[in-house]
Formats: sequence, C-alpha cells, structure tokens
Amino acid sequence: LEGWISKDEMDRVHNLISMMELSLWHPIMDDIDLIYSSQVKIVDKRGGSLCAPVPKTLGQCGYIQHLSKERLTQTMAEYKAICGTFPRGGIGVEVHCHEVGLKDPSIVAKKHVRVADHVNIPASQPFNETNGEGSYNEWIEKAQSKRAGAHNERLGLDGDATRLTLTAEPPAFEADTIFKETVEDYATQLTTAASPDVARIASETSEESMFLPCMVGQLEGQFLKMFVQMAKSKTVLDIGTFTGYSALSFAEGLPADGSVLTIENDEKIAAVAKRCFDASAQASKIDLRVGSAPAIMEELGSSGRKFDIVFIDADKDNYATYYKLAMDGGLLADDGCILADNSLCALVYEEGDIRRQRLHEFNMMVANDDRVEQTVLTVREGITVIRKKL
Repeated sequence: LEGWISKDEMDRVHNLISMMELSLWHPIMDDIDLIYSSQVKIVDKRGGSLCAPVPKTLGQCGYIQHLSKERLTQTMAEYKAICGTFPRGGIGVEVHCHEVGLKDPSIVAKKHVRVADHVNIPASQPFNETNGEGSYNEWIEKAQSKRAGAHNERLGLDGDATRLTLTAEPPAFEADTIFKETVEDYATQLTTAASPDVARIASETSEESMFLPCMVGQLEGQFLKMFVQMAKSKTVLDIGTFTGYSALSFAEGLPADGSVLTIENDEKIAAVAKRCFDASAQASKIDLRVGSAPAIMEELGSSGRKFDIVFIDADKDNYATYYKLAMDGGLLADDGCILADNSLCALVYEEGDIRRQRLHEFNMMVANDDRVEQTVLTVREGITVIRKKL
C-alpha cells in the first residue's frame, strides 16, 4: 500500500521478524475469504471503520479506514511474493504450535470468523408448520421446557422467593460487564452499520488516543437513532458529548428541522467532536455547548427550552442532579423521555467506587418517583427509559 513506510523501512521490519523466526507469512493468509471476513468483523466492532494501525514512518502511526476485497486480494498476493524471498518462505515457528501441544492459530481463527461475503438463503423456502417435529407448540413443550424456569422471575411467577431485596447499597455482582461476548458480537453484526459520518467519530477518537469505551458504539448508536425516529422527536438534549457518537446518532434520526443540543465539559474532547460534527451531513442540526452541564441546563430552563428527549451520559456521580434539572427545571417536554445510559454500571463498577453507589442511588430515586414510569433495558451497560405518567 502506497503512502506509508518506505521500502527500506519495510525491509528493516521484515528482516527483524525473520531473524527472530516469527512469521511474516502463514498458510492461513491464503484464505482471502477468511481474512476479509475478519476485516468485516473488525469494522462492525469499531463502528463502521477498519481503524487498522499502520506505521507511516517508523515510530509514527496512521490508520487504514477502508480496504476493499479486491485491493486486499491484490495486496496479499504482492505481500506473499515479498515473503517468498525470505528463509522458509517467511513462515515462522507458529505453524509448529501443535507439535508442542498448543493450538494451531489458523484452526482457532476459523472457529471465530464467519465468512461474510454472502449468506446463502434459499430464494423460496416453503412454509413447514411441523418441521418434522410436530406442531410449533409441541416443539416448545419438548425443546424449550428446560429453559422455562429461567423465565419465571421476569414473568413474576416466583413471587418474592428469588428476587433481590434492594437496599441503600447496590447488590454484590462478581462480573465487570453485563453482556456476553458472543451475544454482543451476534447482535452487533445483525445491527445496521454506522454511517460514514458516525464511523469517522470512532476513527478520530482512536487517532486522538481517547478512551473508546466512552462512546456508545454501533449497537446503542443505532438504537438511539431509531428511538428518536419512532418517538417522532424533534429536540434532543445530549448531556455528555464526549467525541459525539450519541449526538450524531440522534441527529441522523431527527427530521430536517430537528435539533440536538449537546454539552461537553472538556474543551479538548469537545474540539474533536466539533471537528466531526462540522464534517458531517448533520452539522446544521447540532448545537455543541462547552462548559458545566448543570449551569448550562439551568440557563436553558430559565429561557424556556424544552426537549423531547434528554439523554444522560455524563459524570455518573451527578446523574441525580441532571435528572432533577430535567424534571423540575422544566427541560423535559410533557410527553418527552429521559434516557439514562450506563444505569446498570451500578452493578459492574468496582465495589467501593463512589460512582457505583451514586448510580444505585439514582436508580432507586427514579424507581421511587411517583411522577414517572420507567424500564431498564439491558442494552450495553443499561439504558433506563423514563417518562412522565400519562
């Protein structure tokens, strides 16, 4: 690929790797479909961009954002020819892993990468009610009864026997996440990919070495976009911009006359968000304010501004403050919704972290607020959807 390191620099790197008897080439790399499918998974995980780090010159890094299958095929053929000039054809000790009781990397990789070029679905598949296993209800009784107990609690069939007793402190929780990797991966791959504008935010955040998990990401970003569309919202207050993933996702779901007012306290982070907003097709819909969120919210309330959606995703120890300003400060429209992100971090943050306690207090406050009704979704790290009772 042109425009990156020079040939002399490339030779230096290749010679070092070869002398250490590590692999420049592996037979698995002949499987272009597998390599491209790996790339597809990376793009899905990273919000629509490849974000593949590549040296520009030795000691400096840039990123490849997109690489077509055609260009990948051509480049891999050229690279294989280069590797062929090295001892062992560029192959290192890794291919002998199985000889010492380790797993062959190529076999492990194939277990985790799906071929993503095409999914072959029969053009016409006749409806079959029995599917060789009796009726649908018979299948449920036979195959699904073993899972029934797991649903009793959510259906309210166990009474209080297995339910948590909520107290002033969050319950103990051993895991540091609420989702399982395969479930998250499966859901993300089946979710509409981020637009190029939103994907740019992911790559810019990475290039600026900012904390990527602070972005809502593809799965939740698409949820936010569709939520405003289904709610037919026109105005959004986004508390906690970070680099702009949520604000831009909201903006893409709003009509042409819709608007997002987003608040970020950190000037450096806000500068990255503004750059991404200005480069997007939604620039005219987004009003970025930099400063103290409570102070800006008070100003907005005093001026009579109201919002169809208030999205809380800022410092976790002040969620209660933001909620009260939205509810009591007049910012939330009568038929509007508050979305509180990361509400289930009251479980996953480490014990002793004050933010864990503050999030739990916020969750309990909302649950005990007679003015509202709410539901806690287990999307990502929890989204609490709150609205005033009708």
